[in-house]
Amino acid sequence: MNHYSEEELLLYSKACVDEVQEAEIEEHLLNCDECNERYIQIIEGFHMTDESNQVSLEFTDNVMKLINRDVKQHKAVKRKRVAPEVLIYYVAAACITLMFSLNGVFDSLFGGFSDMTTSIAQTPVSIEKAVSTGWTERLANDTSKVISELKPGR
Repeated sequence: MNHYSEEELLLYSKACVDEVQEAEIEEHLLNCDECNERYIQIIEGFHMTDESNQVSLEFTDNVMKLINRDVKQHKAVKRKRVAPEVLIYYVAAACITLMFSLNGVFDSLFGGFSDMTTSIAQTPVSIEKAVSTGWTERLANDTSKVISELKPGR
């Protein structure tokens, strides 16, 4: 098995090889533990110590400051928008309610509701008046007549 040199692995890590050689090196790295170890050492040695790839010590603090500033600005903008819009909706609802009250819309709605409940309460009484007493007896008698007419041999 032919092993790749450190220079070849370094060129591969920097993507400075052609596609054919890149595919060959990738397949070799999958099968060869020795070259794979050297490749990992090359990456750790050359790429991780490269100062252009390192993050500054203040990076985290700067990012957190930007996030906090954006969050504060977002909250401030959100409060400014919501308060006037909600107030406008409440004022509009109050005006519509006052107009309905002054024009008697609510009175007519509640008047119709009370008429409906009164008629529902009087329904059993009106049914009793419409149906004469003894209707169950008449139903039983009529049923027995029908049954007796259905008997065979009569």
